[in-house]
Amino acid sequence: MASPLNQLVGQSLTWVPTATFRNSFSLVAPDNTTLATLDMSGWRSKATAEVPEGSLFIQPDGWSSRKFVIQAGENGPLVARYQGRWMGSGGTLVLADGREVAWSKMNFWGNQKAWTDPASDSPYVQFSNNSFSRKASVTLYPEAAALPDLSLLVVIGLYNILIERRNAAAASTAASS
Repeated sequence: MASPLNQLVGQSLTWVPTATFRNSFSLVAPDNTTLATLDMSGWRSKATAEVPEGSLFIQPDGWSSRKFVIQAGENGPLVARYQGRWMGSGGTLVLADGREVAWSKMNFWGNQKAWTDPASDSPYVQFSNNSFSRKASVTLYPEAAALPDLSLLVVIGLYNILIERRNAAAASTAASS
């Protein structure tokens, strides 16, 4: 079953913050329709998301924030596992059916990241943000239209960006102490 987001390939989507002091976001279409939400309260790495297909629950897998699992609801079946690289950004999302999608930087500065096909490096979903804004622009490439788990990629991309920002802030604080 295809995601309703598949019909929005080529349109500008934006993750916008919905709370000032929390990591709570809505994915908004050009007509201001909310398509998905992500709520990552406090400094915990657990998050909940609402996508057109239902609820997702994201939580760390072990002690590292570079490894997490995604379930359908808080106690639901496993949807995917993510393993980040030990150093730097990037990693691999392994879906429940064994398919893999790569997370990587698209430019030198790292303010553009994307989910790509590991075999061809063709982007599926690209995220663009700058360090002065909490918003993130989302570009859905034509290759993404065939993905049944496009909603998952759109949510986990923002989740990765938030975790990477949190880790960078913690490293900066530790280095200045």
